[in-house]
Amino acid sequence: MSLSPTSSAPIATRRLHPLSLGFELASVIRSNLIPTAVALFGTSRGGWIGISIGLIVIAVCLAIAILRYCTFRYTIANNELIVDQGLIHKLHRVIPLARIQNIDLSQNLFHRLLKVCEVRVETASGKEPEAILRVLALSEYLSLKQEWVALSDAAALSDAALSETVGSSDAMASSNRSDPLNATETERPCSGAMIAKPKRGAARLVLALPLRLVFLGGLLSNRGEVIAGLLVGFLWELRFGNSWFRTDSIKGFEVAVDSGSFPKIPSSQLSVKAMVAMFRESYGSIGTLLFLAIGLIVLFAILRLFSAIWYVLRFYGYRLESSGESLHVQCGLLTQVSATIPLGRVQLISVQRSWLQRRFGLACIRIETAGGGDASVENAASSVGRKWFVPVLPNDAVRDVVAAIDPRVQFDERDVAWQSLSSGAFSRMLRPVLILSAIGVLIGLILRLSWGWIPGLLLGIAGALYARKKARSKRYARTLWGLVFKSGTWTQKCSMTFFEKIQAVSYTQSPFDRNWAMANLSIDTASAGPASHRIQIEYLASEFARSEFDMIQSRMDGASG
Repeated sequence: MSLSPTSSAPIATRRLHPLSLGFELASVIRSNLIPTAVALFGTSRGGWIGISIGLIVIAVCLAIAILRYCTFRYTIANNELIVDQGLIHKLHRVIPLARIQNIDLSQNLFHRLLKVCEVRVETASGKEPEAILRVLALSEYLSLKQEWVALSDAAALSDAALSETVGSSDAMASSNRSDPLNATETERPCSGAMIAKPKRGAARLVLALPLRLVFLGGLLSNRGEVIAGLLVGFLWELRFGNSWFRTDSIKGFEVAVDSGSFPKIPSSQLSVKAMVAMFRESYGSIGTLLFLAIGLIVLFAILRLFSAIWYVLRFYGYRLESSGESLHVQCGLLTQVSATIPLGRVQLISVQRSWLQRRFGLACIRIETAGGGDASVENAASSVGRKWFVPVLPNDAVRDVVAAIDPRVQFDERDVAWQSLSSGAFSRMLRPVLILSAIGVLIGLILRLSWGWIPGLLLGIAGALYARKKARSKRYARTLWGLVFKSGTWTQKCSMTFFEKIQAVSYTQSPFDRNWAMANLSIDTASAGPASHRIQIEYLASEFARSEFDMIQSRMDGASG
């Protein structure tokens, strides 16, 4: 990779959009939110210290924004993106456009009003973006993306032509020798003709989510805790925090409550126990229980409503389109996100259904990509493109979306030839549950409690039911193109990967596994893990696990060859 453009022609060096000064200033202030808030409150109270801190914070933020704007330059030349930044510590980065995996766009409300955007450029080299262009005009973003898409499509056509040529020669050679996998001609998944992906046509709409479905998906999820946590923290600070927040209206409300029929309880002694005692004194035990039950129902409804609001803000207008060798996701109400997922980079596809989603015939799809970034860092573009690839969709649409990722996969869980676990898997899962249950019953009898044996018995019954459910939920299958693994009791997860994407396969046996004639298979890919579902099949019969290990290795070698 060259460190400078090879052409002798003059190259236009570009700066970021002038509005990036304002957005950079806002970003730095957000990162220093606590001292800024302290300064603002001090200023509102007329303190010179607060005013001084506020001026210093604003001056430092403005200086950093100006410095970043003046020292940041980028150039597009000779099919390369060249980025220069820094004054003292200078950075010169050359990114070949052919190496770029994603060019993601993010626009909040102010970006859209001013017709600018934030652009993240990613390759498969690491967890962090290669470059963050904050802020570009939309015309500059479109120019960069068009040049990248043209190069990607040209490379894809070249690879497809090479794969067809290699596949034809492999097919001719295989007709003159025996199949090492004992498969028929139609079942052989390791020939070049089977591994090469079919050509994709022009851009087409794969999935569009109406507002009703997005709202329903939010109601069935548990993202409301995020908003509720922020609200509870704010209200707690408002009620018990610094006196700056305790306005006259709040103090008046406290006086009104204290003067009512409720007994007076100092703020320092306010707790759940004190509140229960207060209501029991006013309404009796039955009224208190009824009030608590209604309160829990209302709290659950509020959390679900918050979750639906979060879904609408994040996924409003969701569209998934297929274009060339990539998928394009666009969504968002206030902050609009546009993410590109190169299909060749997808390592794992995971179809997941919570208990509530199964009741309504819905699912969600997550994907893992090579070099897909840190799963714990949830920026808007990368999280939508991977962790929230398809946040909610009807079961009938799952097959079409998975086929858009890889046409070889005509996925329907009902048609998969599942391999269950070892016949002794349930007995092995049940044994520790029965031991804990017996210990619980014994402790209750030793303490000579009339009801002491009941918790141990209930633990045994619940544990037995869970072990049976868990044993039935784990399923494994090997297909012509890869592996499928299904597990989960409350949230069912069905994940699939491809032979050419597998980096390593492991066969392990613990002393307990050997005693039960069992073994485990672990499949590793080059993905970052946002699907939260690793293909690790436990409690397989040892002979079957060994044969599958050898078969997977053979197909990995065939796919890589």
